[in-house]
Amino acid sequence: MTYAFLKGEMKKSKQTQVEDSFLMIEPLAVTAVENAGEGDDNPVLKLQLTMATNSINHEYARMEFDDTLDADRKEELLEYMTACRQKYFEARESLVTYDPHAVSEFEADLLQQKFKTLNRFNA
Repeated sequence: MTYAFLKGEMKKSKQTQVEDSFLMIEPLAVTAVENAGEGDDNPVLKLQLTMATNSINHEYARMEFDDTLDADRKEELLEYMTACRQKYFEARESLVTYDPHAVSEFEADLLQQKFKTLNRFNA
């Protein structure tokens, strides 16, 4: 079962003339999750998966945005982060219709998980 698509690319940095590789994870739409789990009737889990995936993808893109000096790459990352944010809030809006309490609880857990796993300054 696949929930996200990876695109790889090799790119030469203008400053260092060193090849840097990066992976771009496509934003995950709610419909992609719905179609992927055709036998699964748990819409709350599907929506939470969509929210989590797009939130994490947004954070990785933000980290790369902070580290890159390439203006074209920054533009790509801004578009990507906007798409992730849009998909996240679409899923969130749908989740609120199922269980408003689950949204706040899930977002608190997601924030804690991101802090523990994505904090680059954590030793």
